[in-house]
Amino acid sequence: MAQAGGSLGTWIVLNAISAEGFVSHSILASHAHVDGATITYHVDRAEKLGLVQRETDPDDRRVKRLRLTPEGERVHKELWSAARAFEARVMAGVTDAEQARLRRTLAKLRANLAAPPAEGRASRSGTGAPRRR
Repeated sequence: MAQAGGSLGTWIVLNAISAEGFVSHSILASHAHVDGATITYHVDRAEKLGLVQRETDPDDRRVKRLRLTPEGERVHKELWSAARAFEARVMAGVTDAEQARLRRTLAKLRANLAAPPAEGRASRSGTGAPRRR
């Protein structure tokens, strides 16, 4: 990301807004899986760089919606290309079937992290809990 002129925070903000169109801070934070304070920091930075613009939501004046500026759209395209090139480098030699299995596994991990912890029991299948040394 840095080589393409951005950062991970900038990428998260620009990519989420690009995918969703106009979004509020809370929707953006949810999409990026970060808390409100973290996303506000990244949005403030992107706004100072002229990449995003805040607008009052016409349906609720308390809500600020975010949209990409023309410069934000340009930077998003550059970061998108950098992300795709990075993905191609990381996935080199990994078959489509292996990539599909990895995505399924990562989706399970994400779901596990989002679920409330089970009281008093470990719910694991597979190799068992790690051993203590």
